[in-house]
Amino acid sequence: MKGYATTETENMMPREYELARNLCMKVYEKYPYDGKTQVTIDGDKIKTVIVSFQNTKNTDLLPLVKSIIGADEYLVNPAGEWTLGSFDADTGLSGRKMVIDNYGPQMSIGGGSFSGKDYTKVDRSGAYIARKIAVDYVKNGKAKEVFVKLAYAIGKPEPVMAVAVLDGKEIAIKGYDLTPKGIKEILNLENVQFAETAKWGHFGRGFNWDK
Repeated sequence: MKGYATTETENMMPREYELARNLCMKVYEKYPYDGKTQVTIDGDKIKTVIVSFQNTKNTDLLPLVKSIIGADEYLVNPAGEWTLGSFDADTGLSGRKMVIDNYGPQMSIGGGSFSGKDYTKVDRSGAYIARKIAVDYVKNGKAKEVFVKLAYAIGKPEPVMAVAVLDGKEIAIKGYDLTPKGIKEILNLENVQFAETAKWGHFGRGFNWDK
């Protein structure tokens, strides 16, 4: 399981991920259909914005996107306008969903998906506590960028690996109960509405593991 946090944005998420998510949420307010967004950046500059949304006209969608985000290049419905979406059009969901549930394609992710699992499965709870640890290190001023790596073995509550990489320097993680029971208590996972986590990504949205 992987965790990540950065000083790059206010909610400690990768900038290109936040730009794409915010854009998608705003377009979805007007066009609540199947859709996706992608934002490519080069340093501080936004190079290319890609937006593809079902049941939209390019003549309407392009001005909306431009009003939300400025970029050098816009690709709106680059494969053409479309009306058939969701599983009727494309069943290739799982891998992309894992990336978007986490931190976007620039950051490494763990090997397990979150969907269909409760806090007793470390695929989900381990990833959440990994994010919490990364956030704590950033908020405490110990690093500008933090990667956390946890690994577990079936039947063994304690992780077999628990390390954090702070601005390139690897350290052992200490001071956290990283058993499934401990994670549940630290993050109050019994009271989490997991359906809410699935809507717009699991991180950077003010959940207990983001605080």
